[in-house]
Amino acid sequence: MNRNQVVFVLILLLVTFGLSHANENLCDSRQNLNDTLIDKVDRLFAPWSKGDTPGAAVIVIKDGQILLKKGYGLANLENKNPIEPDTAFLLGSVTKQFTAMAIMMLAERGDLRYEYPLSKFFPEFPPYARQITIRHLLNHMAGFPEYDDLFLESGKLDKDYPRSAKTKPSGFEPTAKDALAILAQVKAPRFAAGEKWEYSNSGYVILAQIVEKVSGQSFSQFLQQNIFTPLAMKRSLLYDETRPKIQNVATSYTMKGGVYKDIDYTPQNAIYGEDNIYTTVEDMYKWDQALYTEKLVKAATLKEAFTPGKLNDGEITHYGFGWNVRKFFGLNTVSHGGSWIGFRTHILRFPDQRFTVVVLANLAELSVDGFASQISKIYLGDKMTLPVAIQLTPEAMLKCVGKYEIKPGFIAEVSLEKKDLWIRTPDGARWKLLPESETKYFLEGREEISLIFNKDEKGNVISIFIASVTARKL
Repeated sequence: MNRNQVVFVLILLLVTFGLSHANENLCDSRQNLNDTLIDKVDRLFAPWSKGDTPGAAVIVIKDGQILLKKGYGLANLENKNPIEPDTAFLLGSVTKQFTAMAIMMLAERGDLRYEYPLSKFFPEFPPYARQITIRHLLNHMAGFPEYDDLFLESGKLDKDYPRSAKTKPSGFEPTAKDALAILAQVKAPRFAAGEKWEYSNSGYVILAQIVEKVSGQSFSQFLQQNIFTPLAMKRSLLYDETRPKIQNVATSYTMKGGVYKDIDYTPQNAIYGEDNIYTTVEDMYKWDQALYTEKLVKAATLKEAFTPGKLNDGEITHYGFGWNVRKFFGLNTVSHGGSWIGFRTHILRFPDQRFTVVVLANLAELSVDGFASQISKIYLGDKMTLPVAIQLTPEAMLKCVGKYEIKPGFIAEVSLEKKDLWIRTPDGARWKLLPESETKYFLEGREEISLIFNKDEKGNVISIFIASVTARKL
């Protein structure tokens, strides 16, 4: 080796070492940042991490990488099993995006069209079914009443649910086909198809029955063959009248009289389409990543799922096929929540940032959508346009003080303490209100929740508008 070669090798070694050292520092920096973010998430779930409460499994995904995957709290209070990433939860209405995917698969194969009427599949429905299309069902525009209300009105079900799975089962436990049958007895829908948007579990029960009719398979078999197996979602299944065994499943709870009570049973636990997929956060990662690909359907087909529906008068809704489609502090999101018995679930996706949060919980009182929102702000806050609080005089805020009736017997109280406005909700939660103007406030730490104080012509506050509900001042 000559002198020039020696110099070259020395330079190469120095550069390589320098790059390596720089990469190590960069990796260390990224790891330290993620550890800091994880610490913030851990603090959010601190009340559910003491080993004596139900809780949640959480996964945070960015650019295909798992930034956080943890369990908080107990899957079962009796045997003290902790919640882990492999713990199974009932998805509730998050199931709807899988039902919609099954319909989209059949549409892409040419087995059905979104404009086909309901009467084509189930002629036993009254004549109005000729005006209700598959698209109406997907977009929540069909106008069906809720099937569980129909069962209660029929007298076949009592109102003693949800309750512990250790109690005696009800004498009548309807299946999805029973739900379809009672819906077929509805003499007239709540409104003409496409006239308005109204969230409907009944519509998605019907959609699952259409999948069975068209495919010739049970809905469980269709999901397994076309979604779960291709995506290696080995811990996912549909719970139906066959009562399949679920491994490592969380027990669901509610708080009653200061004590956690298991509420895993209702007589309607086998009805599906709108609900009834059990899965884990690890399998939800596989589902989320598949939505960036064409593993299930083509991109053009999937685009329909994330396109808001349109009413007859041209008004655009916020709902596609099994997904809410909204802006979140300036960023595009698609999301959905679920709740049944004590399970609470939420998936919040930011497709442009390739970022997703999934929270699966086994406690009815746990606000999973709130946690998903807060986690997204921890990781993406620098990309969001968050509201900015202004200064108001105590006199201006004093006009908002008072009690507000959300519904009979459900009272929220707004108070002024020193120079800050606070609201206490009926469940005992207490939030600081930050002003954007004299009439518009948002919750500290929950900027996505805003309150508008409505005034009369004399300038007196008469009500609060919050989350599409108006609460009058008492």
